[in-house]
Amino acid sequence: MADRLGSIFGPAAGIGVHVVDVLKDGPAEASGLARGDVIVRVDAQPIWDVRQLQRVVRAQAINARVVLSVLRGTSRVTVPVTVGPMPLAARAQLAGERLGFVVRELEDASAGRSPAAVRVVIAFVDPDSPASRAGLQPQDTIVRVNDQPIQDLEGFARALWGSQKSATLVVQRRGAPSPMSVTLPLPG
Repeated sequence: MADRLGSIFGPAAGIGVHVVDVLKDGPAEASGLARGDVIVRVDAQPIWDVRQLQRVVRAQAINARVVLSVLRGTSRVTVPVTVGPMPLAARAQLAGERLGFVVRELEDASAGRSPAAVRVVIAFVDPDSPASRAGLQPQDTIVRVNDQPIQDLEGFARALWGSQKSATLVVQRRGAPSPMSVTLPLPG
């Protein structure tokens, strides 16, 4: 993609963040940001990777207005965006990333309830992370964090954000007779 962008916009345009998806009803969707766009600037700040884009946006106040420079097709466009509160899914993702894993909320139809119960499941574990070293695996269901029952992503994010130095997770592994508990150090 960097080569394609560089050939259209010049060599310096081979940097940026490719928009893979836009959260429904979020500030990006309301501003007209679209799947396939490449964000290359936020106000005057050049953007070269996702983590940097996240840091720049998180540093903004809620309701602050920023202007994104975006490469779209063969055009360079500006997209004004009003920063909103961090969405639930993003807060949960950020909380899990602190420990080296990605979580997803899944409906649990096997629970026999209508509507289906929700589970918070580990989707990915970074092999070089505290989560991996503690033995967490993809498909583990997070049952508790710091003695708080976890029933959805919002509860997971709140429980983990409240942690200072470490987090104790109780997870249920498929096929295991009982839940296991792991304590993970939180990055400072």
